[in-house]
Amino acid sequence: MNLLLEVKYLKLEKSRNRLLDALEQVDPVILNTKIAEDKWSIAQIVAHLVLVEEFTLSYMQRKLEEPEKLPAASLKNYLKSLLLKLALKSKLKFKAPPRVADVPDKVCLQSLRRQWNGVRYTFEDLLTDLPPELLDKCLFKHPYVGPLSVTQCLTFLQDHFDHHAAQIKHLKQALQPGTSIN
Repeated sequence: MNLLLEVKYLKLEKSRNRLLDALEQVDPVILNTKIAEDKWSIAQIVAHLVLVEEFTLSYMQRKLEEPEKLPAASLKNYLKSLLLKLALKSKLKFKAPPRVADVPDKVCLQSLRRQWNGVRYTFEDLLTDLPPELLDKCLFKHPYVGPLSVTQCLTFLQDHFDHHAAQIKHLKQALQPGTSIN
């Protein structure tokens, strides 16, 4: 695997495992409790994170079937990626695209972990087998900012994860005062 991709992937893995390990200590009832009818529970947020990665992986796999059709990443893609990063680092709220917003009402954390493990193992294989000449090609298309290179995509996944991890932390503190997620 390319060193830059490996660093980004391992950071994603570390973040994911730290979050899931911390959530395993939380009562499943709390994990599935909504603080408002129009808000997701902690478990639903985790399910959304898994869906985003599943969709991302599936999209990239389809694009890799015809690598000669992949456009090269440009300065425009880089700038849009940067805007996406800034948006996710802000306190702004965003409506999830419909494809990744359809989360179940009740979710089992252990099932989500197994599902996410499978996604990550397949993602690792994709990154390991990625030919070097495709590193600067747009393998993913974000629903709002458009095409991204594989490194920009991994940055998006980390920023997206961090955005929702902060939400999970606040939600957990609201439901279990006196606790924290590192």
